Amino acid sequence: MPRYSQVFLADKGLCARIVSALEAFPFDSLVEIGPGSGALTEFLFPKYGDRLKAVEIDSSLVPALKARFTGLEVLNADFLEADLGALSGRGRAAFIGNLPYECSTAILEKVLLFGGLAGAVFMFQKEVARRITALPGTPEYGVLSLLSASRASASLFADVRAGSFRPVPAVDSSVLVFRPRPRFAEKREEDAFRRLVKKAFSHRRKTLVNSLGLCGVDKAAAAAALERLGLKPASRAQELSIEDFAALSAALEK
Repeated sequence: MPRYSQVFLADKGLCARIVSALEAFPFDSLVEIGPGSGALTEFLFPKYGDRLKAVEIDSSLVPALKARFTGLEVLNADFLEADLGALSGRGRAAFIGNLPYECSTAILEKVLLFGGLAGAVFMFQKEVARRITALPGTPEYGVLSLLSASRASASLFADVRAGSFRPVPAVDSSVLVFRPRPRFAEKREEDAFRRLVKKAFSHRRKTLVNSLGLCGVDKAAAAAALERLGLKPASRAQELSIEDFAALSAALEK
């Protein structure tokens, strides 16, 4: 197994198809996260070479990438510690990558919160992808669904079988396409929404009012706010839409 437990795409046809998903939105610069052995880069570099940068955490992979793709700027760094403004430069930036399982949601959050985002094409463990795109009332719906939806629309581009990778992982994957769609005009409102959502799902099996109460929110105020919004006080967090949570957050802030 590679140093950072990476799994590398081995299906060239699939790689070409994933790269084609970038055509869904215009961008000025492109950042590939974790190019690894260059499976996606092989198709990205000929088309976007002058706009493409790559961030690879594994220093042992960098020399081969630079030798194979002459002129490609490869930053040997942890993407989670990178300055996205400095990395992407002026204009709008797109991001693409087969994200490492253990930090895929952290990478997604960092990208979606970036003000210069033009769009992103990311591969996740299939289970994580389903949580991102889940709808209210489904078992997968939760914090990740809501925080992602508050920043962008996410659509399924392709499911990928485990056999498409080397070494073969124990799970299947999915490719999602993200188009920025920030829901909040003010950071204060967004921060309040994010805090509320995390508290709401902190005790998923309890009613929303009780879950919030266990996290320090006044239960009577929460129940009253739900009633004013036409929602049942006995509702559970997974039953509320993103619009419901935004309205509830605003009501509680007042």
